[in-house]
Amino acid sequence: MVEEAGTVKCKTTKEIKAMARPEFAANPEKFYPTEVFAKMGYHRAQCGICQNYYWRHTEKKVTCGDSK
Repeated sequence: MVEEAGTVKCKTTKEIKAMARPEFAANPEKFYPTEVFAKMGYHRAQCGICQNYYWRHTEKKVTCGDSK
């Protein structure tokens, strides 16, 4: 596909999230209210299928539930 002169190719939401995800995973306390979540009984877990992190309240759940 040839791009026209003067046009800018923007990143999709999915591409932007993929770029930001490593920083969010490495420093959750910088981006999420981790102390509040802990007080409410939530803890951070990593999905066994997609490897993304998510917050959960119960031990029974082993995946994030995303419909990828």
